[in-house]
Amino acid sequence: MRYILLLFPLLSCCNSNIWNIQVEDPFIQKGSKSHYFRGNAPTSDALSLHLTSTISSNQIQDKSLPNVKLSVSPNSEEYYHWDTDVRYSIEVSDAVDGDSKYGEININEVLLEIEFLPKTDREEGKEIIKISDIEPDDKGLSLLKKSTCFNCHADKTVLAGPSFSKIAERYKNTAGTIKSLSHRILNGSIGEWGSMEMPAHPDLTSEETEQMASYILLQGGKKNNWVLPGLEGTFRIIKKPGNVTEGIYMLTASYTSTSLMKGQFSRKLHIK
Repeated sequence: MRYILLLFPLLSCCNSNIWNIQVEDPFIQKGSKSHYFRGNAPTSDALSLHLTSTISSNQIQDKSLPNVKLSVSPNSEEYYHWDTDVRYSIEVSDAVDGDSKYGEININEVLLEIEFLPKTDREEGKEIIKISDIEPDDKGLSLLKKSTCFNCHADKTVLAGPSFSKIAERYKNTAGTIKSLSHRILNGSIGEWGSMEMPAHPDLTSEETEQMASYILLQGGKKNNWVLPGLEGTFRIIKKPGNVTEGIYMLTASYTSTSLMKGQFSRKLHIK
């Protein structure tokens, strides 16, 4: 209350277009300042008020990235072997959305991306770049995660419906194919892949279903790249290619929060 009483006489004697308030917040790093400007005139130091902010820690945390952790079993610090299974689990905590250990995280927004790289100096460089960069999801992938598509479809595994890879094998990635697949996603279809009926998705637009179809064809056509939704599962390392002695599996677990903030955790598995 004493701040309010002090502010009124100070503000009343100054031009409202040339004031600069510096807010010190206990949750912001010491020495940093937030500046708030009013009006269109250039700011000046004619009036500088040093206040103690009462911003809650939750408001500060709203802007933080989700915390993502990836664990694998067996957890080898040396080498994994060709044609063997690896089990994984992902833990997520977010200041707004909650924690996966309490069932508060939307598992459809949790994704594990796997990429196989033959071990060469060039690919090691690519690996380092991939670990350090956090890129936004493809628009089509974001839409797939928000829909029910992953209930019936997977990237390289056949579930109730065809996998992305089977779709990419049957159809060429052309503008005409994208429009045709988009129409089926939007309006539903039956008889394209046996007797299983694909329901309509009237809540989506034609533009959105085209983005989804484009991603399905693109991802399905990748031979050494997999996407696996959910908090846990098992994947199998590929059989040893004839011209490769060693390789790397790049694992990137990610989560996109309701605040549209993306957190991720990357690690590599050496294969021989």
